[in-house]
Amino acid sequence: MMQSGLARNSFDTIRSKLCKYQGGKVLLQKDVNTGVAQIILDHPEKCNAFSGQMMVDLRDCVETLERWDVGKGVVVTGTGPAFCSGGDLDFAKVSTPQDGLDMSVWMQDALVRLQNLPLVSCCLVHGASLGGGSELSVFCDYIVAADDVKYGFVQGKMGITTAWGGGSRLQQRVGPKKALDLMLTCKLMNAEECVKADLIDTVVSSGNALEETMTWFSNKLQLECEVIRAIKTIINNSQFYSYEKSFVMERDIFAPFWGGPINKNILVKNLKHL
Repeated sequence: MMQSGLARNSFDTIRSKLCKYQGGKVLLQKDVNTGVAQIILDHPEKCNAFSGQMMVDLRDCVETLERWDVGKGVVVTGTGPAFCSGGDLDFAKVSTPQDGLDMSVWMQDALVRLQNLPLVSCCLVHGASLGGGSELSVFCDYIVAADDVKYGFVQGKMGITTAWGGGSRLQQRVGPKKALDLMLTCKLMNAEECVKADLIDTVVSSGNALEETMTWFSNKLQLECEVIRAIKTIINNSQFYSYEKSFVMERDIFAPFWGGPINKNILVKNLKHL
């Protein structure tokens, strides 16, 4: 995890600073029957803009999911008419460059840990999904957009750049040239334009967005929990480690499954692929 590169007390200091900026919260709901959790941004009066406290909440939610060993997936969503309009401007107005660095360290750690969870992740973007909201979304494995979405990396118009690692993740998803264009133009995209930009995986209706997303996402989570988590870990390793090391790690993940309880149970059932 990113925290390993910094002293624990550095994160404790940043936590204390962020907690001074109240407003809204980030909630975690876990369904033990489906193995699917929800991370819910809850600051609707400000279009779910991130306060300092919400940044602390988000990282706490991710840490809890790191310990949830029966989880298959997590859906990130927001309450009210918008997914997330970015950072809370009241927070930004009183911040210094050092505060910006501290916030960046904190949120990059939180979002890389979200990306690196053994759970499959899906972000439902709807309404205003701007700036930091778009950064959050690209750290998830899948992005689903409601048909009312207005999505964009608009940081440049605020006189800043991406703060939470979203620029790096964006270019990994769509390539450097397209990422450069989206960030330079600060283009606001509707759902159809997001599809053309290879940013989202499917579109759902705004009137029934969460239910449709859950149905779509559940089709990705039909395998045994241990197998899903192992597959996600293999994909994570391929992004974080060298080609050679990820090969070795993939081999080591595979070996216990071969002839293991899940594999033998399926063989007894004489399962056919077609």
